[in-house]
Amino acid sequence: MPFEKYHIPTRVVFGNGALKKLEEEVNFLRLNPERTAVICSPSAISNGYVKQVEENIKGEIKIFSNVKQEPTVENALEILEEVKEFSPTLIIAIGGGSPLDVAKAVSVMLTNEGKLEEYIGVPEGFKKLGIPLVAVPTTSGSGSEVTPYAVLTDKERMKKAPLISHYLFPTLAVDDPTLTLSMPRSVTVNTGVDAFTHTVESLLSKRARIISKLYSLKGAELIFKNLPRAAGNPADLVAREGVMKGSLLGGMAISLAGAGLVHTLAHILGVLKKVPHGLANGVFLVSVLKFYGLSVKEEIEELGKHLGINGDYRKVIEGLEEWLEFLGIPSSLKDLGVEKSDIAFFVEKCMEKKFLMGNLPKIPSEREIRGILQTLV
Repeated sequence: MPFEKYHIPTRVVFGNGALKKLEEEVNFLRLNPERTAVICSPSAISNGYVKQVEENIKGEIKIFSNVKQEPTVENALEILEEVKEFSPTLIIAIGGGSPLDVAKAVSVMLTNEGKLEEYIGVPEGFKKLGIPLVAVPTTSGSGSEVTPYAVLTDKERMKKAPLISHYLFPTLAVDDPTLTLSMPRSVTVNTGVDAFTHTVESLLSKRARIISKLYSLKGAELIFKNLPRAAGNPADLVAREGVMKGSLLGGMAISLAGAGLVHTLAHILGVLKKVPHGLANGVFLVSVLKFYGLSVKEEIEELGKHLGINGDYRKVIEGLEEWLEFLGIPSSLKDLGVEKSDIAFFVEKCMEKKFLMGNLPKIPSEREIRGILQTLV
C-alpha cells in the first residue's frame, strides 16, 4: 500500500461573525496588512462585506472588483496587472469560487516568473510561495478556501484552465455563515450541489484514504440535510451554517482525494453553454453514479447510511435523484440547451483529461461517455 500523505496548511476560522476576527487572525499569523489588495466581485461591495474587511484591517486598502462570473484567463491577467501596480503585502479574496480562484492566481504570479498560461495544467509548476492570501467565501460551494486548485476558463480552446499547486492553498480561510444569507435561492442550491458533488466524488476517488473519507461522509451528511432548508428559508442561519461547514469539509476532501468524472463533464457544460458549475454537476451526478454501478456499491451504501437513506445501492441512488429533483435540478441536458450534436464535443474534451482517468473507480471509454450523455439528451 502506498504511503498516505495529508497536507492542508490553511488556518481556518469558522463561525457566525468570524469576519470580525480578521484583524486578530492576521496579527496571529504575523501577516503584513500595510498594503492590502481586496479582490472581489461587485456583490461583495454592495452586500457590505468589503466594508467589514475595511473595518477590520489597518493599512492601505485597494479594491479590485472586476472579477467576472466563471472568470477567464484574460480576466485574471487583467486583474493581475492592476494588482501588480499596487504591490500588495497581503491579498484578501471575498466572494464565491470565482474571486477566490482569481486571487490565488494573482498571489502566485506576483512572486513567480513566466506567464500565467505556462502554468495551466502543470501540477506543481510554481516555485515560490505567493503573496499571503486570506480567503473569505460568501457562498457554500467551491471549497476553494482550502484547496490547492484555481480554475479559470480558456475561451480560445473552449476548456477549463486549471492551476494545481500546494502554493495555491490560502494562508487563512475565514468561513462566516452570516455572509451567505444574501445568496438567492438559485445560488444557494447551485453552490450547495457543487459542494455535495465534491464530497461524493472525493469519496469514490482512487486517492481516497481514511481521513479524506471522514471529510467526505460528514460533509455530504451536513449538506444533504441542510441544503433543502437553506433553499426553502434563506434566513435559516442554522441551515446556512450546516451547508457552509459541509462545503468546507468537501473542499478539504477534494484537496486530498480530488474530484472526478462529474466535475469534468460539468466543466465542459459550463464552457459550452455557460451553465453554473454546481447546476451542471447536479445534472450529471446520478448518471455518472449509475455508470460506475457495482464498482462503487460499498461506498454508496456507506454514504446512504450517513444521509439517512435506508436500503441498498439502488435505494441510495433513488434518494439522491429525489433530493436533486426537490432542489429543482433538471434531469435532462435538453433543459440546458444541449443537443445531440453537442455530444461529440463532450466526448472529445472529456477524453483529453488523461490525468483524471486513473483517479476514477471505473474508467470510461469514448463509447461509454457517449452513452452517459445520450441518456441525458
